[in-house]
Formats: sequence, C-alpha cells, structure tokens
Amino acid sequence: MVTVENNTITLHCEKASHYDKLEVEFAVERLLQGGATIIYFDLSKTIYLPSTLMGYLMWKKQDLQKKGKDIQIIALSSSLRKVFEETRLIEFFGIK
Repeated sequence: MVTVENNTITLHCEKASHYDKLEVEFAVERLLQGGATIIYFDLSKTIYLPSTLMGYLMWKKQDLQKKGKDIQIIALSSSLRKVFEETRLIEFFGIK
C-alpha cells in the first residue's frame, strides 16, 4: 500500500511488489503534475524492494535531477539500509 501526504510517498508494506511499483509511479506523476520539485520517500516500513522498483527510483532520480528536481529518501528500515549501504546506493541517493 502506498500513501501520499504533501510531497511524501510512504510504502506501508514490508515486501513491496510489482503492484506497489505501479502505485509509486502513479504517485510520483501526480506529485510532479501538482508542481512538486522534490519528492520524498519514506521506506521505514519496507524491508524488501523488487529490482524493478529500485531501478525505477534510480532512473527517476537521474531524470528529475536533469530538470532541477529530485527524489530524496528520508527514512529507511534497518534491513533496507544494509542493502543500500552494501550496494552504495546510500551515496547515490544521498541518504544520511
């Protein structure tokens, strides 16, 4: 399940699926159409992201940066943090 509040997209499922990826895509597009320049992601409740969703987030971040916009991950579960650290995605996304 995906919710949007202000410019923050939150994934509420432990294991995201292809369906969640589609929901994320729709949420991102709605926020961009609404004028958002920075889109925040809360992944604090999620322990698994499918590669298709991870790939989408990486591609969309690069695409938006070319347009002066950005995607920022503001919260990660400890499981995802380990994955992001091991794959150096923590640096790619600028997560502190």
